[in-house]
Amino acid sequence: MRAITLTEFGSADNFRLIELPTPPLREGDVRIRVKAISFNPVDYQIRKGLPEAQRIRSQILGRDLSGVVDDVHASISDFRPGDEVYSYLCDRASSGSYAELVSVPQELVAKKPQRLSHEQAAAVPVAGITARLALEKVAAAPSRSLFIAGGAGGVGTFAIMQARQLGIQRLIATAGNPKSHAYLMEKCGLKESQVVNYRDEDFVAQALERNGGPFDCTLDLVGGPMLSACCRLLAIDGQLASITEVPTKEDFEFLFQRNAGFNPIGANAYPLTEDRNRWRLYQTMLAEFSRLFDSAALPAPHVTSVGTLSVEAVRQAHDLLERSAVQGKLVMRC
Repeated sequence: MRAITLTEFGSADNFRLIELPTPPLREGDVRIRVKAISFNPVDYQIRKGLPEAQRIRSQILGRDLSGVVDDVHASISDFRPGDEVYSYLCDRASSGSYAELVSVPQELVAKKPQRLSHEQAAAVPVAGITARLALEKVAAAPSRSLFIAGGAGGVGTFAIMQARQLGIQRLIATAGNPKSHAYLMEKCGLKESQVVNYRDEDFVAQALERNGGPFDCTLDLVGGPMLSACCRLLAIDGQLASITEVPTKEDFEFLFQRNAGFNPIGANAYPLTEDRNRWRLYQTMLAEFSRLFDSAALPAPHVTSVGTLSVEAVRQAHDLLERSAVQGKLVMRC
């Protein structure tokens, strides 16, 4: 099979296209012939050798995919060759998704939404699951107000989609340029009054005014100054979820003053344990997403293709992600 491998941490110039043997089927595995791959910021963070790189098991990167079952281990009864599936690989698959074939524990695999193309389905697992975990922590009640820092990215898009599906109407998200602003309105269905430009010095004041006061929930998808803003925007007893980092000592003072909660979201946490029952959470969430997409309760995700499996496509995707020049999700066909 063909695969894109990283020869050493650092530059995107370190990717190479190589031929590898077909990955074997371990007990409990489903081998998937990859049809489409989605890119995530964690990909370039691993490539650069940042902390996430310490846990990888393969120099083939990529954490989500959509494809067709190629073969299954004799212990598998829920899947069979020919099934269209998608998966959040975590770090438990035979490799990452930048490859033609991947063997994946069945607990990380679910039937693909029938209404979505493989490219659209590949965009769902990492971003959709991360957004779902964050919203479950902070925004269970439909009446709550929600501020999203980083609304135009992959996780932000799914957070907006799922917040709307949960019945949350009081929602404001950030954009940093006209392209992201237009994306939030045209692709995510937000109104002009629901988008603030985080480059404006008074964007925190704008958000408070438009919401009619502090927010019940804030979701940080950016880190740094945006995480600080999420702390300052919280109401008393509010809840903040972040997928990036922990607040500074000064920001924690704001949380103490509001009796607010901070929730770090580690979507890759469950496969760090050897308890396979915990891994099944991914299959459960993906199966629920399939139901929601197929019933039209969730709209099809917006994707942009960078081409077919190649070093050039991978390098382009990493460059766009590293420059924060992405609205929605980037995908690659295989």
